[in-house]
Amino acid sequence: MILEAVYSYLTKDKALASALGADPKDGKIYPNYAAITSRVPYIVYRSANPGGSYDEVLSEEQITFVITSDEFAQTARISGILTSLLDLNCGEIASSDYKIYYCKKIGGSDFMDELGRHCRAVNFIFKFK
Repeated sequence: MILEAVYSYLTKDKALASALGADPKDGKIYPNYAAITSRVPYIVYRSANPGGSYDEVLSEEQITFVITSDEFAQTARISGILTSLLDLNCGEIASSDYKIYYCKKIGGSDFMDELGRHCRAVNFIFKFK
């Protein structure tokens, strides 16, 4: 799955790890949900169509990353790092099973969670074969 390749790529980035306060035991990037014991800031990612759907030539997968932090400025900063790593910059993402050709930021939203923390969802579309 390309999710594994994208996760591996993101957890190896030092700027993102620093912004998240990640360490070798906790990369602070989680699939589907963060445990109740997780400390902010962190990123939760979800796929709208795991494994991709097919267009005429390439497979396509939409991934949403939700950044959660106590401070809006920190959420926005992490969003900027994530966008700079992924938006139209997929040549760096290595996968043994797929060739990822294209990644584009296609939208997002800001909101507050039930604990009053700042969240930003950032949506990307990936094209691969």
